[in-house]
Amino acid sequence: MTDADDRISIPQWRYAPDAWRWVSRFNDRHARSVLRVRSARIMPVSMRARFLAMDIPNDVLDATLASIRTPADWADAWIETAQRFLGDYRRQVSARHVLEAAQARRLAALSYHSAQLFGSSDERTIRTCRAAAASLFAQAQPYVYPDARRLAVPWRSHRLPAYLQAPKGGSARTGLVVMLNGASTSKEESFAWGESFLRAGLAVLSLDSPGTGEASGVPNPDVDDDDILDGVFDIMANEPTLDLTQVSVVGVSLGGNLAVRCAAYDRRIMASVAVTPPFDPARWLGHASPLLMRQLGTMTESPAGDSDEAASRYSLHDHVPRLKSPLLVFGAGRDLVIPPSEAQLLAARAGALGSLVWYPASGHCLYDAIPAWTAEAATWITSVAAARAVEFQSSGYADPLSIAEMAREQLRMAGAMDDEFWDDEGEARLIETDDADNGDAGSFARVITPKPRADEPSDHAT
Repeated sequence: MTDADDRISIPQWRYAPDAWRWVSRFNDRHARSVLRVRSARIMPVSMRARFLAMDIPNDVLDATLASIRTPADWADAWIETAQRFLGDYRRQVSARHVLEAAQARRLAALSYHSAQLFGSSDERTIRTCRAAAASLFAQAQPYVYPDARRLAVPWRSHRLPAYLQAPKGGSARTGLVVMLNGASTSKEESFAWGESFLRAGLAVLSLDSPGTGEASGVPNPDVDDDDILDGVFDIMANEPTLDLTQVSVVGVSLGGNLAVRCAAYDRRIMASVAVTPPFDPARWLGHASPLLMRQLGTMTESPAGDSDEAASRYSLHDHVPRLKSPLLVFGAGRDLVIPPSEAQLLAARAGALGSLVWYPASGHCLYDAIPAWTAEAATWITSVAAARAVEFQSSGYADPLSIAEMAREQLRMAGAMDDEFWDDEGEARLIETDDADNGDAGSFARVITPKPRADEPSDHAT
């Protein structure tokens, strides 16, 4: 354990207790009251960033949010936006602007995807929007992303839709990054997150996990889905450009929980990355937003109707000690969907295999920092691969603890987090948790280049 003088508390958001009390009471009645007065334009910056990351133009986003005055308006407003993009698509086709037409169709797809994120409890509307999003994106993909390929990954008796992107240039075999969805994300949304990995020379497979996106008809997520990568290894065995000894899995939110479980039981996985994942949901689900509970209803149901029992099955406490490969965890200090301490607890439980990158001013899934965290994850994954090669060459054995340490050092040296860590842009910092124990409860860790700063006002509505 680290000496007391060497320990530093991970910076906490001073408004977190008040914000979580507000979130736990934020139901449909409160949503109607807030939206009636302010419209959906009151959405925090960290949440608006999700739609901007989909390339939804800011003026279109602002106009769409301004038209939402009740929760029931959400789906209709985004469907109307999708229809406007389809109108633009038809105009571009008439003008024979092929690429512009495809881009408009892609934005229509992502608008349909956005329509089913919040508000609607109509299963038919949700299914229709998901189907429209998948279909329109698939039609636009050959023109917008001609180098990508659509695949169907076998999983048990089902097929999981996916897109494979390969880095341009070079004849050497490349590693593979498998992207796993959160509860509300889809491969169409996470597709754009692959850019940093591609630049690092890694192929990217954006996969619809069971119960998400186009795979919503597949049985809903469960704790025994840790065999989801079996089909990936099977289908990728026929890809001569891929090195299947360098397969990493990256998951966001609930997908991060699944990524850890996959890595814990599948020794073929080189490394895993979890972005704002749940570690022990039973610990906090009782304080979550009623709207979130409705969205995650399938997660909290159990045969006996005991939601605590169902949530406890997603605990990673007993799975993490089975890890034999490095784990990178991203935490967000202003996460109001999953408590920020969940990322800290996961990294602490992983011990020397775990590394924690902390974004003190970001929200759930780090939507406001996608270019930053994906670049850091790509740097870390390539460093793990390089460290493994060095270990094999020098000793004939790859010690995962040494690899995790070397990858941390390479990430620090890469300049992703340097001495100007606490700058005005709110960059992240790398936190090592190899000396943390249960007494720390994930609250303390050794910190590289710590430099405290004053807390900032929240951009969340309270």
